[in-house]
Amino acid sequence: IVRLDAFAYVHKEPGKRNFLNEPGTWDILDKVKRIADKCGLTLLPEIHSRYEEKIHEKLAEKGYMTYDFFLPGLIIDALERHTNEYLIRWITEILDKGIRVVNMLGCHDGIPLLDLKGLLDEERIQGLIDTIVGRGGYVKDLHGAKNMYYQVNATYYSALGESDARLVLARAIQLFMPGKPQVWYLDLFAGRNNHAAVEKAGSGGHKEINRTNLGMADVLAGLEQPVVQRQLELLRFRNTFGAFGFDAACEVAQTSPERLVVTWRKDGVSATLDADLAAETFTVTATGVDGVTRTI
Repeated sequence: IVRLDAFAYVHKEPGKRNFLNEPGTWDILDKVKRIADKCGLTLLPEIHSRYEEKIHEKLAEKGYMTYDFFLPGLIIDALERHTNEYLIRWITEILDKGIRVVNMLGCHDGIPLLDLKGLLDEERIQGLIDTIVGRGGYVKDLHGAKNMYYQVNATYYSALGESDARLVLARAIQLFMPGKPQVWYLDLFAGRNNHAAVEKAGSGGHKEINRTNLGMADVLAGLEQPVVQRQLELLRFRNTFGAFGFDAACEVAQTSPERLVVTWRKDGVSATLDADLAAETFTVTATGVDGVTRTI
């Protein structure tokens, strides 16, 4: 898989806007795809946009994978408000429309929240921004304009209030969402906001808050932590158990608002996540072809 960074800015034409010119952007993407197809490569165009613009749907309709930039904020919202409402809505939409996504919690750039415009209301989005900033995050404006796309720069662990239980639950939800999981190394090690790195970097160094370098000693120490071990256990399961994939069946149950129950099935095996968004606990069960169910 080859990521095409900030691809919507690639097409330039005098007198046109600087972002997602049509049809020029799609023409260039098609040319790159023809080259990629010859090499057996899958393209992943990175295009940030508001949910209401439906660009993620347009990418899917054209046969491309797309980043799920909505999930990070939706999970934080679900944990803050103890409700499955928007997670279920988004899962259902991905499945119904056949959108193939790569999803994540945190990443090298920050936590995208204005991407949620049109999915969450403005007040709720601002509440998420205020919560993460209140936990030590930084807001990145685009060209100084509040009404344009920006991210909140923070580690996902700090954005969750530095709760081990919340981080592991968030990871479990990510791994049971439709799509291909992507894991940022610092999330795996429950990295905290690095304000010293931001200060050292100076102007424009806000992204350093979530780019802490880990030496071998840091990694070895981290691997001893239960929050890291549990994530690795879940990742191994997701990566090796046969119930998942774009060609598998995924179902989300209608439950009380504080619960999220997602089941995957393929080739006679199944896996179920039963999460309590209020208690911040969950169980993962797997049933093999022999009909035996075990807890992960």
